[in-house]
Amino acid sequence: MSIMCDRSIEGFIQLIARYRPNFPQEIQGASVAQIDAFAELVYQVSALTLPLDYRNFLLRMGVAAPGFVVDTSQSGWGERVPWCAFVEDASPDLESLYEYYSYQLEDGESPPPQCLVVGVFGLHCQEVFLECHKDLAGRVFSQISNSKVFWAESWVGHLYKQAFRYIISNHMQIQAQSLINREAASELAELARIYGLQVMWFSDTFDFCAASLDLEILLYISSYATSPRFYLAGKKQSWSWIPNCRASSAVADFWQFLKRSEVNN
Repeated sequence: MSIMCDRSIEGFIQLIARYRPNFPQEIQGASVAQIDAFAELVYQVSALTLPLDYRNFLLRMGVAAPGFVVDTSQSGWGERVPWCAFVEDASPDLESLYEYYSYQLEDGESPPPQCLVVGVFGLHCQEVFLECHKDLAGRVFSQISNSKVFWAESWVGHLYKQAFRYIISNHMQIQAQSLINREAASELAELARIYGLQVMWFSDTFDFCAASLDLEILLYISSYATSPRFYLAGKKQSWSWIPNCRASSAVADFWQFLKRSEVNN
């Protein structure tokens, strides 16, 4: 579980490497000179300094690695390559971002105040934003029709949540999943705590993330406060990995909630 507690870019990389051993060799960082040039351009456009967490990300993962693409052809989760660290097909590599900010400077435009663009995607160059307050990285969000869609409370937390999703979809068996209402999401989160799952530090107001101490069981509730959907994943192929439902009322309640959701899905 300690690997889930390292709140850094290196911790994120090592978490992915636990399941994809070659990951540290597959990624590629930008040079200090490249980052400094980008930082200067960002300051000209928005008068912002790159937050340390984001700068560290660019140093380790700022260059698009060959073969790292995101498959968006499938509905639902699909294949999410963790380097990208975004939904859709956002490009967080420095070359794309430098080009974006160059156009902004040329056109005399700029992103919203105190917001850094950390990804661009789609035919119309939709942006992924990172709020910046006194050089500190804040919330991650996209904007649709002037409405903000928040993804995470922090930059490193966003990376960890994407890693969590990647592990569930690529290295675990999803045992139960379902759309649920907000009341049920709150009930499930509380039952998970009572059952013994540990709430992850990157769990926030947007998504709920919890896991067993041995990382054999992962629970993810997406869009926790708006349109929740939960995914419960385990390494084994049957309900036998849930302890005997007669062991305690907490286990029985948790197990019954999941079984009801499975039937109703």
